[in-house]
Formats: sequence, structure tokens, C-alpha cells
Amino acid sequence: MKLNDKFLFQDIDDTQVMVSAGDTAFNGIVRSNQTAAEIVNYFTEDTTRDAVVEKMCAKYDEAARKDIEADVDMVIATLRKVGALDE
Repeated sequence: MKLNDKFLFQDIDDTQVMVSAGDTAFNGIVRSNQTAAEIVNYFTEDTTRDAVVEKMCAKYDEAARKDIEADVDMVIATLRKVGALDE
């Protein structure tokens, strides 16, 4: 999985915004908090859900794995919904 190159994102303070910059069906803005933005950033390179979960678990070792998995799944679902993820 990797972010579709027709989408651009920018970090502004503690929020990340993503917009379609190409010919896509999505016409809006996706706003992400810092945690979601970190997950999105992992998809700038081709990766898998499990690889992202492992990276987040290593970084946030005090967090429950099930909570991290839920966060990663939510971000992936949002990216799929707007067509921003190439699989």
C-alpha cells in the first residue's frame, strides 16, 4: 500500500491536511491529528498494515497493541474511502 500521488498533504501546526491535486472523485479536505498524520506518513513509501502497526508499537510501547491496530485500521479506511491509497 502506498499513498496515491494525486493527493498532497501538508502538516500545519498539530494538524495534517490532505487534498486531491489530480483527477480523483474526492473533492474535499482530510484533516488528521498528529497520530493519524504519523500513520499517513508511513504510507509515503510502499508498506503494509502490519509493518505500520509494528512501527507504531515500537515507538509507542506503552500503548496497547489493539488500540494501535484500531488507529491504523481507521486511517487506512479513511484513505481508502477518499481514494488516496494505492493497493
